[in-house]
Amino acid sequence: MRSLWLLLLMPLLAFVPHKYYVSTSDMYYKPENKQLQLVVRVFTDDFSLALSNYTKDKISLDPDNKSEKETATTISSYFKDHFVIYGLPEESTFSFVGWEYKQDQTHLYASFDNVPELTVLEWSNAFLMATFPEQKNIVTFSISTTKKSFLHSKEVNFAQYNF
Repeated sequence: MRSLWLLLLMPLLAFVPHKYYVSTSDMYYKPENKQLQLVVRVFTDDFSLALSNYTKDKISLDPDNKSEKETATTISSYFKDHFVIYGLPEESTFSFVGWEYKQDQTHLYASFDNVPELTVLEWSNAFLMATFPEQKNIVTFSISTTKKSFLHSKEVNFAQYNF
């Protein structure tokens, strides 16, 4: 009798909402331009909450709530602290290019300039992990005709690519 009840309840349990936390990032290495370009895509509501926790101030990515310059400064700081590239020389500089809304996602654009020829590239992507411990970040790294994906989580948040 118990197994009959379990069989009847199983289909209902399949419709219980389950929130998942995933961001995707594209990283392009352009040695001819001495540049590493980054595009990070996050869900806007999750990113707003992460920024609020980061600044200890209520952040809404609604353009009417704060000045665009102030929001850009906050996002740039968050980006530098949470997407870290290791081993770049001092002359390499970080540039936050901007962001845009695409339906329920926010796309963030940044680059590292004056990047010399690399033999190894190491990075970590901790976007949203302080706010959502179950967060997963997928980074796709591209150079010329090579493309490789890496999965970052709270447990494993380091990746390396050898040229």
